[in-house]
Amino acid sequence: MNNINPKLKKYIENEIFPLYAKNDEGHGIEHIKYVIRRCMEFSSQFQNINIDMLYTIASFHDLAHHIDKDQHEILSAKIFYEDEKLKEFFNEEQRKIMKDAIEDHRASLEYTPRNDYGKILSSADRTTNLNKSIERTHLYSSKNYPELTLEQKIERAYNYIKKKYGKMGYAPTYCKDPDYEKMNAEVEALLSSKAKFGLKYLQVNNIQDIKIKAKYFAIEAHKDQKRKSEPDKPMIIHPISVAMILEQYGFDDHVIAAGYLHDVVEDTKYTIEDIEKEFGRDIASLVMGASEPDKSLSWEERKQHTIEETKKLPLRNKLVICADKINNVEDLYLKFEKNGQRDFSSFKRGEEKQKWYYTNIYKSLIFNENKDLPIFKRLKAALELVFGKKEDLFLRDKVFYGKEKYYQELKKINAQRQELLQLKKLCSSNPSFVIDFSGAPKYDNSRIIESLYDFFQIANFDIKLIENTSNLENISQIKGIVFTRGLLNELIHCYIQFLNKEISKNTYLEIQRKYLALFKQSIDFHIINYMDPLVLLQKEYLSRIGFGLNSIADFNKINKFNDTLTFFYHQFLEKEKKCSFIDTTFKSTLDTTIELTEQVLPLIRKKYIKEFQKEIE
Repeated sequence: MNNINPKLKKYIENEIFPLYAKNDEGHGIEHIKYVIRRCMEFSSQFQNINIDMLYTIASFHDLAHHIDKDQHEILSAKIFYEDEKLKEFFNEEQRKIMKDAIEDHRASLEYTPRNDYGKILSSADRTTNLNKSIERTHLYSSKNYPELTLEQKIERAYNYIKKKYGKMGYAPTYCKDPDYEKMNAEVEALLSSKAKFGLKYLQVNNIQDIKIKAKYFAIEAHKDQKRKSEPDKPMIIHPISVAMILEQYGFDDHVIAAGYLHDVVEDTKYTIEDIEKEFGRDIASLVMGASEPDKSLSWEERKQHTIEETKKLPLRNKLVICADKINNVEDLYLKFEKNGQRDFSSFKRGEEKQKWYYTNIYKSLIFNENKDLPIFKRLKAALELVFGKKEDLFLRDKVFYGKEKYYQELKKINAQRQELLQLKKLCSSNPSFVIDFSGAPKYDNSRIIESLYDFFQIANFDIKLIENTSNLENISQIKGIVFTRGLLNELIHCYIQFLNKEISKNTYLEIQRKYLALFKQSIDFHIINYMDPLVLLQKEYLSRIGFGLNSIADFNKINKFNDTLTFFYHQFLEKEKKCSFIDTTFKSTLDTTIELTEQVLPLIRKKYIKEFQKEIE
């Protein structure tokens, strides 16, 4: 730094550095001084470096960030190049090199800097302090995306750090930089878990949000654990659901935090002392009240102890226990309804013992409390469904009289829908599930779509029906349950046009490529409705008054369409394992809809669980 031209240094310090007050903190004067220092350190790794030139480009490189962050390297280079004072210090050739270096400094540019000055500046501009990078990301999000929730800001920061500094990150270094290598190793370890990253984000930015901290702590603590009763579900679904129940009823933040943490002491390596150290005595007390004693005791001894101790607990402790039991019992009810049988085989004790425990724990919860609290009433209602075997007798015995088979099938699919609704609430992104309906009998498809639309709409799912298939490239970005009509039909019609020499082979192959890519990337499930041509014509003619002009031609047209439909199914879709080719020739619309619903719901469930895992991992 002592070798820099004193007049140049004075000009930059007096006239340029003060301009950085306009930038955000992450691109302010402290950052500029950091980059200047590192540029000087790296200069010895290259030959014939002019220190005055290097000092100047480092001083100017972020000057226009407050004007346009997306184009700041171009604008900063322009400001430098048009600075009349600097023409006293550098000739035209030098200024052109310096201008290029400033333009090339951004890590996100897809080309290598054009000269050594650009390589040094680009490398020096890399942060070697992970905490600082996380701080800068938070400041930037808070300023530019104030509408984001805290969890969304953390998600954005995680993706940014991964994209920039992760294993496949876009921020290379062109200099030997041990500090940057060390930070990359830290980043790799931190990115192994979104929850771990979230806890780091809260700590670095000194954010005191006890609920979110508890959520991330619980996610990390229960990592890789699965629910005993449903092994395809992550264990953390239960604690998050318990916390959501507590939040739903408006309880305080410490109670909600304890909902997230209530199984940590029982089921992970962490102790109650760890909880107290991280979250304080109050939350530790709430967690301890929801934890069972020494598991070396027999099941009966542990449960009896819990029943007796629960009576003595303050209301806030009881609330955590109550939410825990609600989630367990409601899940149990849905499991029974989905499977069509009452199966307690995954429990250490059978139905009678479980009924004894849950009935008595409910009595302990309402002991000396207002039993009419909504959360207590919800537990009581759930217990009546599971152990009292309560159901709508009028619906069963009157509405579905003589239709017992339908009643049982509809109970199963309605329970699956209720489970999907719970899983959907856990997914902050509201994932899409796209179903395409194709096949010759359009009116049957219309009835099926209408029935499925109502089925999901009643439960307040987001439903979209897209009939214009001309702009489906971004269909996977649409949230909720999405129905498209006739996507495969369009490809079939194009194929028939090709066979009839109405379009060229190249035109058809291009259309086929587009549609098959869309099927693979964006369509989650295909429903292909097949019907015998003669039966279809009979339905057509019997649904209106008057005969068609050419019934034989209609028959041949439908037959050709069906042959092509079958061909495309076997050629392209059957192997995808996400398609239902259903012959509805002699099936009612209700039977068809039930069959399809039973196929679709497990696939939506699987996608929601996968989406939830993606969000937390």
